[in-house]
Amino acid sequence: MKKIVIACAVILAGVLSSCGDTNYCYEVTQKYNFLGQEVSSTTYIWATSNELDATIDEIEAELEAMGLSKDAYTIDYKKASKSQEECY
Repeated sequence: MKKIVIACAVILAGVLSSCGDTNYCYEVTQKYNFLGQEVSSTTYIWATSNELDATIDEIEAELEAMGLSKDAYTIDYKKASKSQEECY
């Protein structure tokens, strides 16, 4: 019984850790005010969830380099139902 529980735990750990390695198409939308104008930009990214997090960090760094504080912009993302060829 103990071996079955350990085997199940190992399998579950493998399944949970591999979720960040699957590529999906993500729709990333950023919104902010710049010089009194609301700016909105949507980008499609084919990436793993880990790569998506890195991309969002890069976008945040760019916005902060423009002088925007974290509460002055929003970045939202969701999975898009596009294939790799359609995701651009």
